[in-house]
Amino acid sequence: MTTPDIFLAASLSKTTLLGVGAGGALVVAIWSFYHWRTAVKAALVVALLEGALRKWAFPQGQELVYFLKDVFLFGAYLKFFLAPDLDVRSHRLRIPTGLILALCVIVAAFALNPNINSAIISVFGLKAYFYYLPLLFMMPFLFRTEEELIKQMTWFTLIALPICLLGLAQWRAGPDSILNVYAQRDGDRITNDGFGAGMGDRARITGTFSYITGHATFIVFFVTLCLVMLTLREARWKWVIAWAILPLLAVNSLMSGSRSGLYTAAFIIAGMALPAFAGRIGQGTPIRTILITSITAGGLIISYWFYEAFFYMSVRTSTAADTIYERTIGHTHEAMSFAIEKAGWFGYGLGLTHPATASLKNFLGLAGPAKQPVGVEAEAGNVWMDVGAFGFVAWYAFRFLLVWLCWRSYTLARTPVQKSFALAAFLLSLPYLSMQVVMNHTASILLFAFCGLAMLPTLEPLVMLRHRRPQRTGTPSRQPAHG
Repeated sequence: MTTPDIFLAASLSKTTLLGVGAGGALVVAIWSFYHWRTAVKAALVVALLEGALRKWAFPQGQELVYFLKDVFLFGAYLKFFLAPDLDVRSHRLRIPTGLILALCVIVAAFALNPNINSAIISVFGLKAYFYYLPLLFMMPFLFRTEEELIKQMTWFTLIALPICLLGLAQWRAGPDSILNVYAQRDGDRITNDGFGAGMGDRARITGTFSYITGHATFIVFFVTLCLVMLTLREARWKWVIAWAILPLLAVNSLMSGSRSGLYTAAFIIAGMALPAFAGRIGQGTPIRTILITSITAGGLIISYWFYEAFFYMSVRTSTAADTIYERTIGHTHEAMSFAIEKAGWFGYGLGLTHPATASLKNFLGLAGPAKQPVGVEAEAGNVWMDVGAFGFVAWYAFRFLLVWLCWRSYTLARTPVQKSFALAAFLLSLPYLSMQVVMNHTASILLFAFCGLAMLPTLEPLVMLRHRRPQRTGTPSRQPAHG
């Protein structure tokens, strides 16, 4: 089926696209250097809307749009690390930065694998693994006060509302609609996965994301963010979040058909609800009432208006060829066995199993690797394929260290805001040890951003400034504001 000619992108040559992209990237990077906080926030919003731009606005230049959020972050990185403001220089994070860098250097060394056969692909491999890691160090400085953090994260949470409404429209539109095109060009054909044979003509929705994986990631992270905001006494729009956004996220989760996203969201809901009911988080808020009514509202909405989505998801889950154990343990074991056999001790090269590598190679006309590895479903196997035994150990040592740092921040938290964000980041980090992060850029940027906010309790001043300024985010005593 041919796609309706509604796209905004003009028919431009590849050279023109690259030139326009380079010029635009330069302007955005310069602006981001002088407005690094706004640039980081813009990158997080772009991460949610990038797929819509790739699918509907600029399909011809989708490879360039893929890097849009990265351009915003590039200028912000330069400012934060090379020319930090005084208020940034006057604080530090009490985390093992040296150990983190050492582990990352070990992994990064495999970008030099001669099998890659392309410096650009090596750089892309570094980007896939590490580009969003700086957010771990930047996010604690992003908001000047806790009030600013709560206010702006509330507005960020509300972005889920139009995305979920788009998901409902995609569900009603069916698989042949322009709303359900993926961010790929298979000739002029629209391709989308359904729920399987005998399951009607419903498409698995993707929202504003390029593929189902990105939409499932959005569900997981925004369910988590909604729960965090519901535990904060100062947060506004609680009833909109509880009675509209959370139920719509549940409905969208069913319509996406992603079992891993559904299971992960359920795990995080349980992980946040238990300490909330025990009084560990959410003090001063009617969190018990809010959670109970939100779950009830979600159940009623699904059973009355969207039972078809529930039925399709139930059948998909019950007839699946694999169980939860097989998806989490069995597939990982199989992938690891295959990777160890094929890749040996040193792997094929950083980033070669990433699905975007082939698109980048074709778009730029790059030479391919001497030997192209076969990707596997479980990310652990792909990591071994990329970096071999030593890089694999270093990468997952870093990932487990990140989990421990989030838990440590939860135990060190001095305010309810710090405690809620640290617990949420800890709960997110656990399942994502076995889920896609390197291969899923949406999960990568959101996970490192969440973990960065979890580091707020580790922030400490190095010097005392002469002038008194507003309280720094999350600290019990008056601290210098950033900005």
